Amino acid sequence: MTRGNSHDFLGINIKIRSDGLIAIEQHKQIDEALERFGPTFTHTVTSPCANHLWKVNENAEKLDTEKSDLFHSIVAKLLHVTKRSRPDIETAVAFLMTRVSKSDVDDWKKLKRLMTWLRQTRNDVRLIGAKSVDQLYTWVDAAFAVHDNMRSQTGGSMSFGHGMVHCRSSKQKLNTKSSTESELVGTSDYVPFAIWIAMFMEEQGYPLKKSVLFQDNESSIRMENNGRDSCTGRSRHINIRHFFVKDRIDKGEMKVEHCPTELMIADYLTKPLQGKQFQIFRELIMGWKSINSILKAIRSAAKERVENNRKVAVGTNHKMTYKDALMRTKDEDCMKDKSKTKGNK
Repeated sequence: MTRGNSHDFLGINIKIRSDGLIAIEQHKQIDEALERFGPTFTHTVTSPCANHLWKVNENAEKLDTEKSDLFHSIVAKLLHVTKRSRPDIETAVAFLMTRVSKSDVDDWKKLKRLMTWLRQTRNDVRLIGAKSVDQLYTWVDAAFAVHDNMRSQTGGSMSFGHGMVHCRSSKQKLNTKSSTESELVGTSDYVPFAIWIAMFMEEQGYPLKKSVLFQDNESSIRMENNGRDSCTGRSRHINIRHFFVKDRIDKGEMKVEHCPTELMIADYLTKPLQGKQFQIFRELIMGWKSINSILKAIRSAAKERVENNRKVAVGTNHKMTYKDALMRTKDEDCMKDKSKTKGNK
């Protein structure tokens, strides 16, 4: 038994900070993996994986037994690290785990890029906190037919307000005929984790008062809310088991809201993002920024969609970007501050 603000459990260093956030790191495990792997790229990389992460060359040279075993061992260690302290490498590790039994030279290069990223970001720490333990926010997304066998990739994440308490990136187990169907299957795959979190919190004495599921596909949202009633001839074939979410919505256990693609955090877990979008979502997933900003931006985007619908008739429709949404929320906050100042005077 240990007491205090710092704890070491199975190589996981946990620190309770003065601001109420929990800091989690596994620097020792990362160092061990880097030492076993050996030299990485001499140049720096801007993300854990390149755009061609999902591409597989069946004719590529297979790794010899010794190197293949090393590949398997390192990726397994990184899976342990990913789930506990480095959710920012979830997408890369999710793919590499599918290659441990058939690794080739291309897979080794992808692992090498990931190890280079870890060497650069070795000292990064994951932060988790809660704005309110009775309010859970879930993001689910799917990248349609991104794999060579035309299967989609599901991404999901959950937060209580600061950082993500759970992240998952996984390849779907069946082929879908449209992006709407892939989103529905992805929701069916990931929502059980949100249900389990809700049950766990209730057993601890903190039943959820609010559980919101964010998605960026409006057709999928309608099907989850209405079930078969919203299915057209193109979607009648979808297995009924993927509609169990509707039952949860009908019971009031959760509600589904639209989230613009530019604000969809789970997009980070469906594809190898690059550039500014990668940096924005990584900061949210690692807990370096509160999700308040993204929630305000989603609400502002919803208002903008309503206004745009009114403007379509006169041809003044404008698509809101992440920057527009953030600027709008800042303007609204400034207006509130000014009104409070006037009231005080």
